Amino acid sequence: MSQSQDLQGGKAFGLLKAKQEERLDEINKQFLDDPKFSSDEDLPSKLEAFKNIMSLKQMLEKLGVPKTHLELKKLIREVSSGSGETFSYSDFLRMMLGKRSAILKM
Repeated sequence: MSQSQDLQGGKAFGLLKAKQEERLDEINKQFLDDPKFSSDEDLPSKLEAFKNIMSLKQMLEKLGVPKTHLELKKLIREVSSGSGETFSYSDFLRMMLGKRSAILKM
């Protein structure tokens, strides 16, 4: 077995996920403290659900606006202006919570 081989990949992955979670929590706090979103019902639970696509899918089902996995990916593609399938978490939250958002108003 090579000594350069990283045998702690699982540990490193866990640390990376913890850092990502911490960063998402920081962004969520900014939205929670923003007066523009203070009237939004259940904002903490919405922010938590937006952290991954499956949670988002389940939340939309509970709101009576079910979306398939492909519909959510299409939504993400549209928001990213065709620049790929990724965009910032902050931009995603602005899209989902913004006044023009129809997805949560249904």
